[in-house]
Amino acid sequence: MRIYIHTHGCRLNAAESRTLVETLEAAGCEIVYVMDQSVDIAIVNSCAVTNQAESKCKQTIRQIVRTHPDVALVITGCFAEKNPQAILNYHHRILILGNSEKHRVVNHIRALDLQKNFSEIIQNSLENSNFEIPCSLRHPYRKRYNLKIQEGCNFFCSYCIIPQLRGRARSRNFKNLVEDATIHAQKGAKEIVLTGVNIGTYENDSKNLADVITALNEIPEIQRIRLSSIELQTIPETVLEQMADNNNKLVKYLHLPIQSGSDRILQLMRRRYTIAEAKNYLEQVAKQIPGVGLGTDLIVGFPSETEKDFTYSVDLIQNSPLQYAHVFSFSRREKTIANLMENQFIDLKEIERRSKILRISSKKKHGQFLEQQLDKIEAVLFENEEKFGFPGLTENYIRVLINNYPTDLTNQIKKVRLIKNYTTHMLGEIVAD
Repeated sequence: MRIYIHTHGCRLNAAESRTLVETLEAAGCEIVYVMDQSVDIAIVNSCAVTNQAESKCKQTIRQIVRTHPDVALVITGCFAEKNPQAILNYHHRILILGNSEKHRVVNHIRALDLQKNFSEIIQNSLENSNFEIPCSLRHPYRKRYNLKIQEGCNFFCSYCIIPQLRGRARSRNFKNLVEDATIHAQKGAKEIVLTGVNIGTYENDSKNLADVITALNEIPEIQRIRLSSIELQTIPETVLEQMADNNNKLVKYLHLPIQSGSDRILQLMRRRYTIAEAKNYLEQVAKQIPGVGLGTDLIVGFPSETEKDFTYSVDLIQNSPLQYAHVFSFSRREKTIANLMENQFIDLKEIERRSKILRISSKKKHGQFLEQQLDKIEAVLFENEEKFGFPGLTENYIRVLINNYPTDLTNQIKKVRLIKNYTTHMLGEIVAD
């Protein structure tokens, strides 16, 4: 059986799709990476964090149905969890799997009769207990590896639908995740990225996030450990000590989704800190960990956001150690508190204007940070070759490009001198080991 998988959304979805690949291959299926006429089943691992994310999922489903009308479709992930009944109308052979059923995909596709039409939703209650994920030994994986350590969230921010779609916070079995990391490091993955919905809340067998990092440090083949997006109020103090330790494999990088620079908006969002506390934390991290990479997420157009509220978000970028911000327009999500708030409809052009200002501020701040890195030598983990050369990332998340290198740099870590600032990335040259 030939299966194509299309993934939308975050690192967590990417990690889960990788698990789907390994599970399906272990069951004897062939995974293909181009959607063509030979595909028996197309799986869409979907996202529903914003309206735009949903729209992209719908577009993918329509395109597959239009170009390959006879293929069997399996839709899973958060979009499938949110509105399964509506998705049934997209195709005459479609299976909708809620998030609770994603890891049972092999059993579900084995039950399909691919010679007949079918239309089915399989959606059960989301689990509340800690979990394990099968560790595959079948095929080498020589890329940066997204290691899922946690699932769900108990924070219930007023704008966020994810707790409804992924359930309450729960953590992966400690020994199971260490085994998984060991296997993939031995296969060739040099960097392990810890992923989940709210990874700072990891807790299993009396172990927390710092204990996970300690255990991964003891795996010889791992050269780097990276945290994905993490809530600043959940980070164990020990983690900053680990990050500051040059002998620790935890890279000097934090992405902290602060969401707004306005205390009034943060309170409406049901965030768990003030902007003063967030700024103080950023200053502490920058002082304790020289050279640390610091990024954030900011939402524009939250209900009742005024021009004054917005200027506080601009100030957060301009007058803090942050080096960049991902900017998002507020997206109404059904069954969230924010969806019921007054003053929902801030003019779209005004949201676009504010977003543009924030993006310009972010770009300028990031460019200034890169300018400070000129002539420094950094270790870069390289990715697949692209049109203009080999791209890669430093420990503190600077994107670096090497032009015209005569040999393959994919998945290699090299010492690189940063020689030119292109605002979004830097040009580098490899120096002798």
